[in-house]
Amino acid sequence: MNDKLENEESIVLKFVQDFFASYDINRHVLHTFFPEDGTFIILGNRMSGHSAIQQAMLTMATATHLLFSIDIVSLSMPLPEKVSMYQVLCAGNVEFGGDAQTHGFTATLLVYFMRPNVLNVVSYNERCQWPKLS
Repeated sequence: MNDKLENEESIVLKFVQDFFASYDINRHVLHTFFPEDGTFIILGNRMSGHSAIQQAMLTMATATHLLFSIDIVSLSMPLPEKVSMYQVLCAGNVEFGGDAQTHGFTATLLVYFMRPNVLNVVSYNERCQWPKLS
């Protein structure tokens, strides 16, 4: 793996960790991780655009994610110079609301990276399963 790709992947990793921290703690700003036409899907419910994502975040039960794995795959596709796309696969446990029920979850993020430092989540899709992952 070349150094440039390795460096980009470390930037994407940090971005994804920040995304989940905002999702759990500062969800009122989560929509800022998305472009205006970004898509957020959780448990089959789909929201598109900043206002729909923000409204969903403000009405959804609180969540605490514990990530076990983050796999980053660089997508090979024709893109403008200085632009990369990454598919990020995450797995872990999530606790929704105050009832302390923990579920396993997987999430797929499509991350747009325009060098040197513009990153967006083009789409996010979270699925939960029972029981929790261990």
